[in-house]
Order: sequence, then structure tokens, then C-alpha cells
Amino acid sequence: MKQTFFIITFSLTLIYQVLGQTNTKTQSDISTNTIYRNEIYHFSVFIPTNWKLYGQIKNDTVNHKAIADWGLPKVYSELEKTEIENSISITAYNQTKITSIESLIASEYFRINPAETALEVDKSNPNSRIIYTTKNGLEFKGKSYYIYKNGIGYVVTFMATPGTYDKNIQIFEEFYNNININ
Repeated sequence: MKQTFFIITFSLTLIYQVLGQTNTKTQSDISTNTIYRNEIYHFSVFIPTNWKLYGQIKNDTVNHKAIADWGLPKVYSELEKTEIENSISITAYNQTKITSIESLIASEYFRINPAETALEVDKSNPNSRIIYTTKNGLEFKGKSYYIYKNGIGYVVTFMATPGTYDKNIQIFEEFYNNININ
């Protein structure tokens, strides 16, 4: 009887652990990070080594901006029935038309196509927006933070599919909280 109880308890514990696991890892779970730094636009952030840097423009002297874009490790989406690679990016603007957090947010509103994208104010932070967009028939959900400091506007964005947003939003929040703007 004791042995049967132990086997049932062990089995239930194992099943609970397996079902409770997710495919996501937080940044703090990853022991090795690298520092991404843009000296011209005065920002740096720790990046896990398993993220892919897909693109960067350190200093676009025509448009007065910098961009860095990373792909996160793929996660499986039950909704989309496939593995999805979400992205996180930082865009920094040093443009004369951007002189405050309000003008930065307005500039982003003018940049988007309202037929494809809707921005919703995030109730937890007035300088953050939830993004809903459809591109080429595919739906995406994301979140952006807007920062204005020392004459430079920063847009920090996370983009995912509806089925992977909740799996990686905490990683994005940790990323955002670890950005250093000098």
C-alpha cells in the first residue's frame, strides 16, 4: 500500500512538473551575457548569448537614428502550431522634431499605418503602448516603451505572435529594465 501511494505521488509530481514547464527562459536564467553598446546614442544593455543580432545601424547620419534588432530563441506556439522567433529592438532618434516624450510618441504614431496597426495605451505605464498589427495577413502583438533623455528619443519594442506574446513578455520586461541610458 505504501509503495503504491509513493508511486502515485511520484507520478503526479512528475506529471505536474512536466505540464508546468514552459519553453521560455528569463534573462536571469542565462549565465552568460554580452554587453551591446552604442556609444553614439549613449545606451547599453546585457544581451543573452543565445539571442541573434539580426541588424544594427550604429549611426544613420541621414535619418539621425540608430537601430539594434535581436531575435529571441524560438518558442512553440499552440495557437500558431509552430515555433516562433520573437524580436526585441531599440531605436534611438536624435532628430530636431523630437524634443520630448510626447513628440517621440507622436512621431511613432505618424510613422505607423493605422490600417495595419493599432496602438493601445498600457495602463501600467503612460509611456508604453501595446501594439496590434497585421502584416501580409499575419497577426502580431507587441509592446513598446518610449524614453526621452538627454535630447535623444528611444523606442524599445517587443514583437510576437498572439500565441507567443505571453511566453516572452517577461523576458522583454527584464530586458527593458536593464537598459542603461547615459
